[in-house]
Amino acid sequence: MKKLFILSILFPLVFLSCNKDPEPEPEVIRAYCYLHHFVPELESVTWVVDDIETPDDLIYGGLIPGAVVLEAASEEISFIVKNSETGEVLESRVLLLEEDKYYKVIICGSKEDPLLLFQEVETSRPQSGQVKFQILHAAPGQDSIDVYMGGTSPDKRVISELDYKELSDPFEVQDYDVIAAITISIHSEEYNQDSVLLTSIYNDLIVSGASYLAVVAPYTFDPLSELTFWLYDLPLE
Repeated sequence: MKKLFILSILFPLVFLSCNKDPEPEPEVIRAYCYLHHFVPELESVTWVVDDIETPDDLIYGGLIPGAVVLEAASEEISFIVKNSETGEVLESRVLLLEEDKYYKVIICGSKEDPLLLFQEVETSRPQSGQVKFQILHAAPGQDSIDVYMGGTSPDKRVISELDYKELSDPFEVQDYDVIAAITISIHSEEYNQDSVLLTSIYNDLIVSGASYLAVVAPYTFDPLSELTFWLYDLPLE
């Protein structure tokens, strides 16, 4: 039986002893998972990883970083997501995890039509002066979207026609472009000001050389709340 460990307890304090040498710790095989919740209408969900519930429910827009202890270099592990209020299972999948690899596991969609997304994190570093992104469209009721960074001319379109509940491929963008401006609009062949869903300028918190998961989704679990560009750090080599 495995257990999902919260990362904050993976690295306990080391106490030095002068009396005897510390005993060697047994080798532990781990895979690392980042659990996300983007199902509007649900304030929180419960994750069950290989029959073990996470210590706390995951609130909408929240993140649980954790590690799964494996019995071999690769192993199939079950992931179940439940409605925290009713206990109803939203999604359930068996996923293949590999030693020392990182994974995004995202529940999105709606209560009636949820989707569990699973993908290995690409941990290679972006080129100098650039920032790496993956973008998830999790805004219910919206058609496919376009994403612009650094302006709204055709050469600034970094994503075209991203469908609802779709996760883009990783891509890189110049740091000064993404820091200057991010614009999300309903897909159109040419930029249309009337189709803009949200704009974010002076994004000083974005760091050159970093890697991010970005989610276009409501600001709260109320599906009618304004859209927000959620941003999460991803691990790098």
